[in-house]
Amino acid sequence: MVVYADKLIGTKAEHDAAPLNDHKVNDILFNKYDHRLCYITYSEDLDAHKYSRGDDHIETVIAATSGINSHNTPLTGGSFSETEVRSPKETFFIPWHQIVAFDEDKVVFKGNERQIEEPAECYSFQAIKDWTVIDQNNEKIGKIKDLVMDTENQQVMGFMLSEGFWKSLLGHDEKFMPIVGSPDWKTQEWRIENTPDVLLRNSPEEL
Repeated sequence: MVVYADKLIGTKAEHDAAPLNDHKVNDILFNKYDHRLCYITYSEDLDAHKYSRGDDHIETVIAATSGINSHNTPLTGGSFSETEVRSPKETFFIPWHQIVAFDEDKVVFKGNERQIEEPAECYSFQAIKDWTVIDQNNEKIGKIKDLVMDTENQQVMGFMLSEGFWKSLLGHDEKFMPIVGSPDWKTQEWRIENTPDVLLRNSPEEL
């Protein structure tokens, strides 16, 4: 079954034994080596009354549980302003093999296996979304708009790209590209070593 990652973001994340919750899928992670689907994530608010701007440990807690300042999610700055107190969030990573069902409204998972540390072997879809794809000649190919996923085989098939050179030439809004290349976290670009005419496809079925 072909599913687009962006369609799952924001849907309800529901445990099959505890369906009454307000958890929402906020990211999808895939393996950087074989591109298998690794995890979905959702976040829970911690008790805001326990924390204040002066708490020496709070930013460490947030960084550790949300992936901030990791290689997958670079540091974005201070978590609090001087006058603002936010409710910190704890992010949970649900292994893809625990997902038992999903549709446009919810993702249902089972079991008690979940972790709060970002897996080092995975890429975050939300971290690379809207990045520009750059070829070996430093030419801009397009922007990453979505992940095309084969959920039956738990595999990422490729990227959906938009805003590419082909739109003005051919009138197509999107193209599709297999997962090749690697992220440049400093420039926030996805770099490939192939020429785009070898990689680009007109439909996900061609991936």
